[in-house]
Amino acid sequence: MEQTPKPAEPAKPKGRKGLYAVIGAVVIIVVVVVALWAAGLLFPTNNTPGTPLNVYGTGTYTSCSNYSNCGFDPSPITIAHGTKLTWTNNSTSAHTVTECTSSSSSCPDFDATALSPSFNSGSAGFTNGQSYSYPFSTAGTYYYYCQFHPDMHGKVIVT
Repeated sequence: MEQTPKPAEPAKPKGRKGLYAVIGAVVIIVVVVVALWAAGLLFPTNNTPGTPLNVYGTGTYTSCSNYSNCGFDPSPITIAHGTKLTWTNNSTSAHTVTECTSSSSSCPDFDATALSPSFNSGSAGFTNGQSYSYPFSTAGTYYYYCQFHPDMHGKVIVT
């Protein structure tokens, strides 16, 4: 005697706990993506030059011993978070823009909560007519200097 097969039963729901876990994960992912986007760290689209700063030097010098010879202008500068600054070298010497992350003779003032990674135009520096840009996405006060001319100091206040 042959038995007729029973129709397949529909799958049972897995329960509300699984559903809540999936919804929770989706919400967390959305919040993280929105936070990264708001901080300017995700989908950067602004490749335009930032707020300009001048790196200047006058006359012939081997060391910037005071601000009458060389410096960063304007300094200090106050900007809103999310603003990109662009330093342009208008001097005859190479310069750097290097964040002060610890106290030293070059950095009498330093960033207690330094950016990670810290901003640095590079050890080779940039020469006349060249520029270096950095987007400041975190509020705070940031001090910087020129590695070649340690008496050149600047300050950025990000609100």
